[in-house]
Amino acid sequence: MADQSKSIFSDSYSMYGGAKQKRKKARVKLDIPCEVSLVNSKSSPIMAQMSDLGTGGLSLQTTSTFYPGDAVKIGFVINRVKTEIVGTVQRTSGKTTSVVFAEISSDTHNIIQEYIHKHYFDPKAKK
Repeated sequence: MADQSKSIFSDSYSMYGGAKQKRKKARVKLDIPCEVSLVNSKSSPIMAQMSDLGTGGLSLQTTSTFYPGDAVKIGFVINRVKTEIVGTVQRTSGKTTSVVFAEISSDTHNIIQEYIHKHYFDPKAKK
């Protein structure tokens, strides 16, 4: 009978517990252009590069300054569909701005979910 106190993995293998895992929803890394503007501003949107996307939020690279709590509108094209999402800046670090979505429509959620699914599970997708 096998010794159940011994792991089949080496001692260097470790998993993140719930306390270390911050994201509840899957994200995918990408590099697509997007337009970002403050929700209550009449100024023109600025161009940025989206670096990851999930159904709960995204990260983008920009030289413009955003602050935690800023309400932003982000426009981008994914799966050939022009999409616009409103969210709140969660944090900034250097050129990276992380945004959490306020609420997204079920159509937008499905478009993002399909993109993530295709990235992870489509055998033709580039890894």
